[in-house]
Amino acid sequence: MEELFNKADAVLKIKANFDNEGDFDFMKPEELEGVIEKLVAIDHDYMDEIGDSPYDEDAVYERLYAAANEALPQYKTYLMRLVDDYMDFMEQFLVDEGYVEWE
Repeated sequence: MEELFNKADAVLKIKANFDNEGDFDFMKPEELEGVIEKLVAIDHDYMDEIGDSPYDEDAVYERLYAAANEALPQYKTYLMRLVDDYMDFMEQFLVDEGYVEWE
């Protein structure tokens, strides 16, 4: 089966976006990178699961938010924003890398 996208590249580029944004500098770098890795894996699995069906942002948001809460419960106040930013950065990654074509 063809790879949906390169997960390692996605993690690196999304982490760079978070670093450039600077809004989560209060987190340890390894915490942020760890949660990004989990979010990318969940997103990848979801895209694999749905195949050519439409991407349901609400459904995947719930999965991502639950995983972030599990991984970083000490930052509960910030996790909605983290997941929102992640989704924006993932979309940009997919567009920049040519994985998404808009109709």
